[in-house]
Amino acid sequence: MVDTPFERRQIDFPGKDQGEEFQFYFRQHWIRLWKPFRRLILWTAVIVGALFVANATFGDADSTTMRRTITLILCTFFLFGQLAFLVSFYKYFLYVIIVTDKKVHRIKKTLVTVDDHQSIDLWTLEDITKNQHGIVQNLLGFGTLVLVMQTQDALRIHFTPFISLKHEMIMRLRENARQRLAPQEVARVLSPEQKPEA
Repeated sequence: MVDTPFERRQIDFPGKDQGEEFQFYFRQHWIRLWKPFRRLILWTAVIVGALFVANATFGDADSTTMRRTITLILCTFFLFGQLAFLVSFYKYFLYVIIVTDKKVHRIKKTLVTVDDHQSIDLWTLEDITKNQHGIVQNLLGFGTLVLVMQTQDALRIHFTPFISLKHEMIMRLRENARQRLAPQEVARVLSPEQKPEA
């Protein structure tokens, strides 16, 4: 199903202004989850290995209480490892970049502690650059998107997927936003005496 312009305008999200038209959104590249996933696999392997060692060491009937205690402790550590990965996954899932025809919205949340929302007007962007360093970033097509503004520090969006495509789309939207704004700015700046005659 192809979204029509009207359907895109109906997509709502926190911080959206009236008149903004949704264009696209993205999350960070899946490689962002590689380190938490690797830690989860290693932690699980250590717990399973320790469980086998505990059962082999305290396998006789006289050590049942000790074996159960160690098993309970290892299961608790296993649960903490799973919860840590779940927190990392939700942190990844709740970090969203939304681009409209007027603004770039960065929405960054965690389950409890963080709720950030930063909005940048497209026409105020002085420069939009993309950085890809290393073989992995170039092969997988992700990198850092840098949005440079005159009045604020540059906004760096790390692990941007399909970064070349996103860079081109945001550049095009910025030019469209400037073209729409230009007549309004001229009308505002010129006084009635300075306005050109029709």
